[in-house]
Amino acid sequence: MNNVANIAAITLASSLVLVATGCDRTPEGPTPGERMDNAATDSRNAVSGMGDTLERKADDAGQAIDDAAITASIKSKYLVDDTLKGLDISVDTEQGGVRLTGTVQSDAAKELATQIAENVEGVVRVDNQLTVQ
Repeated sequence: MNNVANIAAITLASSLVLVATGCDRTPEGPTPGERMDNAATDSRNAVSGMGDTLERKADDAGQAIDDAAITASIKSKYLVDDTLKGLDISVDTEQGGVRLTGTVQSDAAKELATQIAENVEGVVRVDNQLTVQ
């Protein structure tokens, strides 16, 4: 029984020495709590960045839809106008800016094409590159 007590005493003493040695050491780098705080901050920043990216992509998609709607609206107005229907007028829209290309039969038709495009909601400028034939 004495041997068991000796072994227990040696084990206890060894454990105390190891604990005491470990207590004197200062940890290198951030503590576990600091690492958790840093990870949480990194996660918040990543999520925020994703939100910005998603918002930007949604804005781009929305702008593309708006541009397509502007183009469709202008083209439909040209189709119902007796002067412009049947003419080969190309309408390209980017961020509300409209570019007209193609040919018309007169300066009056060229001006009318500009006026119709300018009166469509969402149009910010019209670059009329139509040629009179």
